[in-house]
Amino acid sequence: MRKGATVGEIDGAGNGSFTLTVNIATLCDSVKSPYAMNSKLAILFLTIFIDLLGFGLIIPALPFYAESFGASFLVIGILSASYSAMHFLFSPLWGRLSDRVGRRPVLLIGLAGSAAAFLMFGLAKSLFMLFAARILAGILSSATLPTAQAYIADSTSEADRAKGMGLIGAAFGLGFIFGPAVGGILTKYGYGFPALVASGMSALNFIWAYLKLPETHPAPGETESGHKSLLSLGALIDVFKTPVLGVLIAVFLIQVYAFSQMEATFALFCEHRLALDAVHVGWILAEVGIISAIVQGALMGKLVRAYGEAPLARTGMVLMAIGLGVMGFVQTTTQMIMVAPFLAVGSALMNPTINSLISKAAPEGKQGLTLGTAQSVASLGRVFGPPSGTALFQYVGLAAPYWVGALMVGAVATVKLRRK
Repeated sequence: MRKGATVGEIDGAGNGSFTLTVNIATLCDSVKSPYAMNSKLAILFLTIFIDLLGFGLIIPALPFYAESFGASFLVIGILSASYSAMHFLFSPLWGRLSDRVGRRPVLLIGLAGSAAAFLMFGLAKSLFMLFAARILAGILSSATLPTAQAYIADSTSEADRAKGMGLIGAAFGLGFIFGPAVGGILTKYGYGFPALVASGMSALNFIWAYLKLPETHPAPGETESGHKSLLSLGALIDVFKTPVLGVLIAVFLIQVYAFSQMEATFALFCEHRLALDAVHVGWILAEVGIISAIVQGALMGKLVRAYGEAPLARTGMVLMAIGLGVMGFVQTTTQMIMVAPFLAVGSALMNPTINSLISKAAPEGKQGLTLGTAQSVASLGRVFGPPSGTALFQYVGLAAPYWVGALMVGAVATVKLRRK
């Protein structure tokens, strides 16, 4: 593929057209950091990228798939929340288990679980089966993200932690470049077909990780967490005894809540206000992925060295608040294309910096538990965000979830973030 190759072109449903272009050399540079040259992190990067690529495949189809079984807007929000509720319940367990038995086996469980859940989702014949598949996915795939973050923490110094977390963010971004775009196209063969493709990819990813992914964590028993129960309430309370962790995790929770309201209603907004189908929704999401991958993969290290993690996190919140606020006024596809970069850059700046700050403030030997707890609490935002967003969408107005989210993120941006 030539540099600057065109990824795709979409027609704006009567509102003009645009060409979505990505400089392939820039994206390649995003993984040519010192971390990518580390074989462990290069393998992890590819593993997470394939995992998120599979996840991205079903995003454009999910609301349309649920509507085909008669689901209302609110039920679609609850469907999204069911997945996140399982993340809330199980992320700390998986993170703590990874502290005890190592990162590799827990990551493998997550990848195998994703393959099984995608298969069930793709073969669903009723709304009940969609719910069952998303619940299974939430239980098993919740092993992947906190464990991958702990894997990064094992493999980087404190000075390089934010850029290491940005590597995961770049994998997310790249997955969201190609996943939604390809997933939207695959819906031509049925709304369940993207999930079947995702299942096959997850199965191959499991085999790849099994053969190639090394362990990074100390042997069992070398850390304090290796001697305690996996579900110790005291261990979870210990995480919040560090005051800065409580503040950081609370900020993370509110940001995720606001953003998840937008995620749960985005395809519906595009369908009912802009008259776009799943294919076109996928292309817009791909735009977000491209920008996110470039910021997190190619620019994050330089930005952190120049400005620091806390200022970047606050800048991300401000940009996200602006994006959400303006999105409520969008009336055309062209306007949506112009607003999407604010959300992409905002989340790309905030997520790795907040996770880096959380990781640095984690008690010794509890990286997996702390990051798993953070992801679990953030999952509360994904539990309540989609139902509240779709309820606002259905009963108040199409723009209501975005304006409420903008107010929440704008308020959180005033919180003073610090590491110690």
